[in-house]
Amino acid sequence: MLDSGQIIADRYELLKQLGRGGFSEVWLAQDKLTDVKVAIKIYAPGMGLDDAGISLFTQEFSLVFDMNHTNLLHPTYYDCWERMPYLILPFCKNGSAFQYLTDNNRITETESWHLLHDVAEGLAYLHAKTPPVIHQDIKPDNILINDENRYMITDFGISARIRSTLRRNQGQESSGGTLAYMGPERFGPSPAPIMASDIWSLGATMYELLTGMPPYGDHGGVLQKNGADIPLINEDFSQELKDIIYKCLALNPWDRPTARQIADYTSQHINGSPVPFSLSNNSHDTLQEEEDKTHEDSISAHSSDINKMSPYQDKGKRKKVIVVAAITAIFATIVIIFSLISGKEPVVESIPEPTPTIDYDKMCLSIIQEGENSKIQGDVFRFDIDTLKQNNDSVFEDFHINAIGKYHQINYYRDSISAKIYLNATELKQQVEAILDSAYHVFKEKANIMKDLDQAVAAQAFEDRAKKIEPYINIDNNENE
Repeated sequence: MLDSGQIIADRYELLKQLGRGGFSEVWLAQDKLTDVKVAIKIYAPGMGLDDAGISLFTQEFSLVFDMNHTNLLHPTYYDCWERMPYLILPFCKNGSAFQYLTDNNRITETESWHLLHDVAEGLAYLHAKTPPVIHQDIKPDNILINDENRYMITDFGISARIRSTLRRNQGQESSGGTLAYMGPERFGPSPAPIMASDIWSLGATMYELLTGMPPYGDHGGVLQKNGADIPLINEDFSQELKDIIYKCLALNPWDRPTARQIADYTSQHINGSPVPFSLSNNSHDTLQEEEDKTHEDSISAHSSDINKMSPYQDKGKRKKVIVVAAITAIFATIVIIFSLISGKEPVVESIPEPTPTIDYDKMCLSIIQEGENSKIQGDVFRFDIDTLKQNNDSVFEDFHINAIGKYHQINYYRDSISAKIYLNATELKQQVEAILDSAYHVFKEKANIMKDLDQAVAAQAFEDRAKKIEPYINIDNNENE
């Protein structure tokens, strides 16, 4: 339990709690060595982590210190005190966007464009990393305002592995993020966050700053996933600003703009030279743009113009297309009937097939990245399968089975992609199959041990886990039988 006046690491005196989340506390502290006020973020407060958890934090945060960008609140120091990792950050006396909101301040049009630009710039930097760094928890609390009134992203670099470690430490199984700002894809069978998830969270954050409430209250994108429309923004802001927020909140991840597109568009608007905002797929961000979309969904068009069509005009446009198609069909029928009556063969002009515009290499790279993300998350639970006590039943194999499914999707495009990409996916799939094969034998062995100990329920649990893995150990051979 942390208290005001407490000294951390013989150096930082806690003055005032600034915030508290599920896994951490943020305090205003006095650095007794430099006599400067700092913010200190302490993870696993009052509980601490085991050696594996501390080692993971050290490894992950060493990467964070290499991330430098104008719109990221960069930590200045990292250490561990009484088994609790902590970060030292610059203290932003202007507080967060959430504090700005709760102080009953109404954000202006100009401030909205600057906030949207600054956060998008920070996200574009993170997403351009290899592999991309997904923030996972963009919300007003995690956007701070520095002394120059620049908006800064905080809490970045907290990877899925760290979040899983913290959840496991507290016995939680929910995915990372805050419900009100989690996009609809986060509530599906493959809830791993992707770059487009950060964009939805940014849209939800902007929506709240403009209206006072997130778009779906505390429920987040699960309501949208179940059919709810994007609520209109009735407040007095420009249609351009509203439209870009609507686009960020698009149901399908691939219909959302990238962080780079948002940053460039908002920069042009702020500088007085706005241009139509189109969703082209030529930016670096889209190389690994992901989501659990199906084979058919992957060929959706990406050329809609945000200024020409808002999300609420789509239905009307589709109706016009249907009417035109119906008229065309009727006309064609009349021509055929007339030709039959006159005894003449109908003349059918050959229509050239449209040139394919799908970049299958890029699409398959995105699918492969999804598989790698699932494998990485599954690896977090690898050590659990060697213990007799199972605290995360089936989580390990669920992530790896999902990864195999992603890699296997590449077979659909084998004749349309480069040999290098296909062979890479095949190799990655074989690696995951080998991991699951090893786990299968571990579970079988543990089942026999529990039977010998007359632990029938535990033995059956291990048998069930082995049975779940069995079909995926060699997916190609199983399909050919």
